Amino acid sequence: MRKKSKQVYYSLFCKWQESGQRKATFAAAEGIPKQTFYYWCKKFDTDSAPSTSPPPFSIIPMDHIAASPVARISYPSGICVELFGAVDVATVRELVG
Repeated sequence: MRKKSKQVYYSLFCKWQESGQRKATFAAAEGIPKQTFYYWCKKFDTDSAPSTSPPPFSIIPMDHIAASPVARISYPSGICVELFGAVDVATVRELVG
């Protein structure tokens, strides 16, 4: 069996959402292993941010501070925290730890 690309599974995911069917029923009708379809559905559900909840972080305009960050922390989840101005070592440890 040939592997399908992420784009193909995303297209199937969107088609399933519009169908109103259960995941297992849809996967069987499309000839996709149920476990594989469940995996991709979970992946696409976590990739898209919920539209009703506010973002966990927001940008705070700071006109009086230098335009370039002095430190940047990038988390595996894709969240990036940039620190401007004087950086407190204890705060950095708390964010990294």
